[in-house]
Amino acid sequence: MKTYKLHLTFCILIALASLSSCKKQIIGDQSLTGENSKNLVSNVVEHANFTTPDSVAGIQETKWGKISYDLNANRVNGDSVLLSFDGNLCREIHAANGYTLKYVDLPGSSISSISGTQILAANLNAVDSATAAGKPNDARQTWFTFSDGKQYGIIPVKDRYLVLFKGDSIVKTTALYVLQLNAIEYVPGQMSGYYFGGVKFDYKRLI
Repeated sequence: MKTYKLHLTFCILIALASLSSCKKQIIGDQSLTGENSKNLVSNVVEHANFTTPDSVAGIQETKWGKISYDLNANRVNGDSVLLSFDGNLCREIHAANGYTLKYVDLPGSSISSISGTQILAANLNAVDSATAAGKPNDARQTWFTFSDGKQYGIIPVKDRYLVLFKGDSIVKTTALYVLQLNAIEYVPGQMSGYYFGGVKFDYKRLI
């Protein structure tokens, strides 16, 4: 009888250990990191803004710092960083590794009305996010242009939207975002002559 009870107790302990191990594995598989975080609701427009991390006296192209932006949580840094910003006022935009950044002009549309079907059917253009030698200022970036001094000389391109998607094929992607610039401007610093860059944009996830 003692042998039977000991054997039964041993079996129960093994079963409990196995169950505990499985439970831990399930929890680990469901950890909410990267694009698995579900903070972002599809087709709902999010309003994003940030200020550059470093202030400079005057305009110095390479000394504004770099911002990494988490679209899923709508904040700087985070677990799902899909975009980075740098350059003067952090106006240059770059896609994270494994993602593709394009742009499209859609006159008469709004970011709230744009659909995934509309983006998939559109002719997308490559984003020129780097400063190329010999290029005029208004060709250095695709989501802003320069004006006669309004918004410190930098304004969004009318009816232009950035398209960010996972992978290199938009028809096969499992994550698709559309973004629209609202403003790139100077933000006064705490010391005279020092300025931060302020970037404001709207976006939503389509897929």
